[in-house]
Amino acid sequence: MNNTTNIDLAVSAIRRSSRWLKSALRALEDGRWDDVVYSSQMAVEQASKSVLIALGIEYPREHDVSTVFKQVSRIRNIPEWFSSMIPQLAENISELAELRGLAGYGYEKGLDADYFKDYAPKAYEMARKHYEACVKLLSELYNVHV
Repeated sequence: MNNTTNIDLAVSAIRRSSRWLKSALRALEDGRWDDVVYSSQMAVEQASKSVLIALGIEYPREHDVSTVFKQVSRIRNIPEWFSSMIPQLAENISELAELRGLAGYGYEKGLDADYFKDYAPKAYEMARKHYEACVKLLSELYNVHV
């Protein structure tokens, strides 16, 4: 892929992340706690993949890309403010990916939306900060505006 294509794909991914984040906020406002967690996970996944795409880093076609995301710290032109966040961002990816299945299919285990009531606000804040960091990085490195 050429760099322009990577950046175009990264912009598409970060915009998709933005839509998932809006879905998470609406779910939070509506008290749909499981949807908050599911949508927050998708927002984090898409934002993370947007960074990986922009940097030309291949990633597995799975929800938890935390291991690959840690490679971002090895890229030379990554600002220190973002590099210092990578361990926490990778943890966000992993934590939410682990809960995604339960949020989407918890009913199979007899869980209802209230199971995530206490965790949902944390999941949303985690996703919001994650998204904002990825947008800021793409903006600084590639003059991308979402």
